[in-house]
Amino acid sequence: MGRPKKNSSQDLVMIVDEFYETEGYGDPRRLKFSNLEAFAKGKGMTAKAYDFKRDESVRKRIEELSEMAELVNESEQTLGYRNLDIEGFLKKCRTTDDIIKYLTEVDEYWRSTYDYTQSLISRDQRFMKEKTSLERKIAALEKDGEQARSDMKSTVSEMNSLKKENMYLRKMLRTYLYPNLANEILRQNTKGKVPVPEDNAVNEDAFGKLIDGAIPSAFDGVQGMVKKKLGWKEQLEADLERGIMADGK
Repeated sequence: MGRPKKNSSQDLVMIVDEFYETEGYGDPRRLKFSNLEAFAKGKGMTAKAYDFKRDESVRKRIEELSEMAELVNESEQTLGYRNLDIEGFLKKCRTTDDIIKYLTEVDEYWRSTYDYTQSLISRDQRFMKEKTSLERKIAALEKDGEQARSDMKSTVSEMNSLKKENMYLRKMLRTYLYPNLANEILRQNTKGKVPVPEDNAVNEDAFGKLIDGAIPSAFDGVQGMVKKKLGWKEQLEADLERGIMADGK
């Protein structure tokens, strides 16, 4: 089983390209693995010289850059040659061999130009494919993001609904599952056959609802609001009001 790669081939190739365009000064002879290691370290990437050396994509990219540089050099040299005075050149081509040599050089020039153009076309096609692939990934991520935001809204709404329902159910539990209320129901239904504690501090309002046959309603999203706890002033006013009403009976 091979050793797991610390860096992807894409990351290593990006280092090669960036080094070539900056510290490499467009010179493929500077594309040494030790130089790439030092450059990667400066970028905060842990990549050794042998990581670059063993990576097939890196070797292929270095080869491409070397070939492109060679084509550019040949093109520049040939273009300089073509700019020579034609009359002077014709004076030099006095034999068939001279003409053949010249035509061969012209043919090599156009071949190198064609090869270089093809390399640019291939590179652009590769870039276009990568661009299309990245655009698709971006579109997919944007779609996933929209779905995630929609799911989040739905989850928040559901959570708020469950919170209200939980508040309502807690209120019902406090009202209808009061321990002394359960004891009183047990005492009445068993007619003393089952021992029940004598503490009868029953919530009269809750017990009255049960006697009247009132059953707590199912939660419909409205009942769950717990009454706000009164402050001491409001509580005092409520107590005084109840006292006045009791005296008036």
